[in-house]
Amino acid sequence: MSEIDPCARTITWGNQTYSLNLNHPWVRNVLSWRGVNGKPPAALLLGFETAAYTTEDVERILELGLIGAGMNEREADKLLSTHARSKPIAVNARAAAELLIGLYAGKPDDNASA
Repeated sequence: MSEIDPCARTITWGNQTYSLNLNHPWVRNVLSWRGVNGKPPAALLLGFETAAYTTEDVERILELGLIGAGMNEREADKLLSTHARSKPIAVNARAAAELLIGLYAGKPDDNASA
């Protein structure tokens, strides 16, 4: 059994917890080739830090994360319709930002010192 990807994150919607991972090879290829809505991951991360993101940015990052964790596109779309598209943007923006941070920084280290 392989270790859990240090870039992976989880999100809880309703009573269910779902895995998300932008570090899957197919997802990384999508991100490097097209980005999200034409923006590379670093620009998206900056957008979240400065509150310059769109609903489409949030939804696409979450969608790619669900697919990267093994969910098929149809299931991911259904979950997004239920738990993201019907909610205020900020509810899921933090999760999308954390997923991007995971792609760059990996697993948070509780013992890290500044």
